[in-house]
This record gives sequence, C-alpha cells and structure tokens, in this order.
Amino acid sequence: MNSILKNIYEQPAELKRVLDDLTGPKLGQLRDLARIMALSGEIVLTSMGSALYSLMPMYEVLRERGYRNVTLEETGDLIRHPERMSRGALYVLMSRSGESREVADFAVWCREHGFTTLSITMTPDSTMATNSTYMLHDISSYDDIVCIKAYSTMALTGLLLVEMMDGRPHPSDELVASLNRAFAWMEAHKENILAQLEAVPFLGTPHGFYLISRSYGINMMRSASLWLEETAKTPAGIMSVDNFYHGPMEIIRSHAIVKAVTCPVLFDVQPDARSAMIWGKVCQAVPESLYFGPEGSEMPCGARFQIPDFGLSGGWSMIVAALFFQLLSYQVAVANGIEPGFFYDEGWIVL
Repeated sequence: MNSILKNIYEQPAELKRVLDDLTGPKLGQLRDLARIMALSGEIVLTSMGSALYSLMPMYEVLRERGYRNVTLEETGDLIRHPERMSRGALYVLMSRSGESREVADFAVWCREHGFTTLSITMTPDSTMATNSTYMLHDISSYDDIVCIKAYSTMALTGLLLVEMMDGRPHPSDELVASLNRAFAWMEAHKENILAQLEAVPFLGTPHGFYLISRSYGINMMRSASLWLEETAKTPAGIMSVDNFYHGPMEIIRSHAIVKAVTCPVLFDVQPDARSAMIWGKVCQAVPESLYFGPEGSEMPCGARFQIPDFGLSGGWSMIVAALFFQLLSYQVAVANGIEPGFFYDEGWIVL
C-alpha cells in the first residue's frame, strides 16, 4: 500500500489513541498547561510547514471562544523581527520533529532571551522540546513523509488545551463522546470516501484547483492546498467564497478562452443564499466541480461529498474534514499518474 494512503488509514485509530492519552495519563499535565495558557497576557501560535496548519484549528477555537489576544505567526517572521516579541506572551510552538530549522532555532533563542514557550511535539527529546519552558508530547506514530497523522493529532492536542482553558477539570463528556463518534465514523468510512473519489472522472484533468470556503473553512482549505501540493504536486489557490466573487471567479468563467484548466472546490461552511448564488454561477461555467458540505445539501456540483455533523464546533470539525481532503490529494496524484507523496528530499526534517 502507498505510504500516504497507509498513513491516512491509520489516522482514526491514532486520533483515538492520542485522545485517550490526553484525557487519561496526561490529564493533569493538560490541565496545568491549559491554566498557563489562560493566564498568559498574549498567546502566539507559531510554526512552519504542515505544523503551522495544525495550529489553525486551535487558532479558530480560541477565536470562537472570545480570545482576542491570540495571533498565528510563521516562525521565520518572528526570527526576522525580534523587535515584535512580547515579554508577556506565551509562544506556542508545534512541530512533528522539533528539529525543523526555524522552530529549533527559535526555541533556543527564546530560552536564551527569557521568553516563555510551550512546545507541542511528537519528539520530546528534540531541540525545540528540550529548549522550551513547557512541553506536551503527542504520542501518535510517525507518518512516512507528508504530515497526515501528525497534522490531525497535533491539532487535537492543541484543541484539548484550549478546551481546558476555562478551568474545567477535564474535557466535557459530551465533547469526548462526539470525538469518539467522529473517529469511529472515520475508521468505518475511510475506504468508502476513497471509492467515491476514485469514481470522479475528471480529477486528472485540472492543472490546478481553486479552494473556496468561509470562516474556519478557509484555514481548512489552506491545509487542503498543502496536501494537494505535497502529495499530488498540483497547485491550489485559496479564497473566501465571498471574495472569490469579486473578480477571481473570472478564472473559472473564462475557462473556455484560457489554457489552464482549473477545478473549483467548495467547502460549504456557513451556507446562505449568497454563497448558493455564487456557487451556482461557478457550476454553470464549469460543471466539473467538487462540493464538500453538510448532509442533505442539494448544491449543484460535478461530485458531492457529504460530511456528517458530530456536534463539533468549527475548529474541531476540521479534524473530520481533513480526512476528505487528504484522500482527495491522494486520488489526484493517482489520477495524474504520480506516486502519491513522492519527495525528492527524502528527509522528514526541513533543515
């Protein structure tokens, strides 16, 4: 089995394992670190590459809960602009390896200059982890190359920290039950989702994709673009469905007179009459479109994928949606005759 597909298929069980670890043996540590976050004057979420995208669900839920003192920054920008650093901030770093150049250097710099850091990592003895003030270990098994399990399990770890910031002794029973239902559904339906994607006849045709959504869905599409680019070597643009209507959708409506073939993809978050109108115009111009949205939707599309509602708020629901877009990237690679996830650089640490 291709390594990307193997890692995708391993993902639901690894999510369950990490959830059980964080709500069991690590619950006390989770509670203590969540209190530190809650008492921080400012929270800066930072990483590079895939782990930056793993921070996006955490960022979305912090914003949903009314935290306005939170930012999401590329670590490279923080390194280049130390004058922007705040003594009152908690810098939350995330990295699978903890050895990627920027996060490792930044953790060392923060320790040397007295800044407070919290690392979320799958490698507790890494440079990033050992130089951080605090560290939380994600026990998931490693992906072979592209971050699949790493994306979702580190996202889950960050989300559970946010869940505990209000001082509760443990994550709510309702949340844990919803997550377990979601992970069980992902396990039961992962092969069916791939079969649906295999049945889409036009995935090998586009030169690129335009990924559109709203709200937290835009950050989900940023992650989808990374998987398409890393796994299938296919470029993807990202924009809100509303801003897409202000000019960029001309790339779709002009498909008959331009050489590049672009496939529009809608992740249907917060649907209303306006988004339906915009998407209707897109599908009129290009019937070969992909729709990912709630069960029961009748939006027009070339291929429809229904994402169940497990009662999870926006940022949390990105973990379930990720399965669809990871499998999409795999199947786009297959449809183009590319070995999914092939890398010229075989290392999983970006130095």
